Amino acid sequence: MSILPHKNKPSNDPDNFDAGRPIVSELGKRIFFVTGERGCGKSTFLAALIQKFNLQPSGFITKREAPPECAVYMHQVVTGTARYRYTTGNKVGICPQQKPVGFAPVFDTFGVMCLKQAKEVILSSIGGEHSDADCDAASLSPTLPVILMDELGFMEAEADFFFRTVCDLLSDSRYYIIGVVKPRGTRFLSVLEHKPEAVVFHLTVQNRAELYERLGRAQSFASFLDTAEIGVPNDNK
Repeated sequence: MSILPHKNKPSNDPDNFDAGRPIVSELGKRIFFVTGERGCGKSTFLAALIQKFNLQPSGFITKREAPPECAVYMHQVVTGTARYRYTTGNKVGICPQQKPVGFAPVFDTFGVMCLKQAKEVILSSIGGEHSDADCDAASLSPTLPVILMDELGFMEAEADFFFRTVCDLLSDSRYYIIGVVKPRGTRFLSVLEHKPEAVVFHLTVQNRAELYERLGRAQSFASFLDTAEIGVPNDNK
């Protein structure tokens, strides 16, 4: 089942891949996260971004189930398709009325597995293991090397292995990374806001139209990342 409302055929238009330079540049922006209050449209915008540029990311999405279960499940995403399952092995938390509770061991096992397999899928698509400097091989791939993390929050606060795995990926210049991060109560936000190669857009109902306009004007995924930072409403910038 696709994570998108409509999945287009991947385009071979070189404009989509910034022809003439490596796909992942250590000098430009390669990480984009949306943050904001619940209900402002973070995951919806991320889906629009994926569809706009025909991205086929691998990684994970988390979904909160409606009552009476009130549980949160993490679902693996492989080349743009979510593999939905509902077992104790991917149940990452519960949301009782008192306070949400995260299951750190599930993040440290299933969550880490999703991210490691995302790396493997991407590397196999560009011909195997490559060093950080070997970005030219990725430019020959029919899809961009994008890892999806939707979302990073406070439930995994004690999942140290998962946290380290995420941080290692954020520091790996072979990948673009897109995702959603909670606006408070998570150590991931501070990590992202201190990375020069990352853009964290604080989405609100008031500025949502502006962000969609930027997306509409962008001619490529890389150019969107460059323009998304301009005037980014981030108090920590």
